[in-house]
Amino acid sequence: MAEGVQLKKKICLRRKEKPAEFTFTQYLKVKLLWQSNTDLDLCIFYTKKDGEAGGVFSSMFRQKKSDMGAQDKFPFMLHTGDKPEPAEGGESVEQINVFNLDEIDTANVIVLNYGKAIDGEEINFAQDSGRVEIQSSEGDYFEVDIDATEMGHVYHVCSIKNKDGVNAVVNEGVVMDLGTAFDKIPGFSLICE
Repeated sequence: MAEGVQLKKKICLRRKEKPAEFTFTQYLKVKLLWQSNTDLDLCIFYTKKDGEAGGVFSSMFRQKKSDMGAQDKFPFMLHTGDKPEPAEGGESVEQINVFNLDEIDTANVIVLNYGKAIDGEEINFAQDSGRVEIQSSEGDYFEVDIDATEMGHVYHVCSIKNKDGVNAVVNEGVVMDLGTAFDKIPGFSLICE
């Protein structure tokens, strides 16, 4: 048995004011996990360094495969597919892999309660037993609980800010309605009518 072996510290981002810095060279996995019987969607909306906005999200919104992104060309992010509801007794997982943030200024990680938004039902995210996990190819691990009790269909989980190749994850923890998300999150309008 190797002596001096230690576990990496698991970082759970609970406070909004302090960013957690990290770098990655190969990929960044952003996963949404939840246990409730509802249709949550994971999206990343970004602002490029030149100010242009865009997003990576399920192709089910606009029926365009290109909305899921691409590994080998801009935006260098790839949504791995929409899983509407968890299997009996298990967790549902949606994942977006990020391969390069060089052209991105800020990437906003968003969770949307699609089913409740379409039906116009009032909800909060605390009832969905969800979390977002972010893991880098270097082994950095961040977890953000999706446990807000405020009412709304859109949860701005965290932002990833790119400053000269050093990335910082900042817990945002903001719940909003569709109209507020449309106005405040660059790129969100891509999934709206």
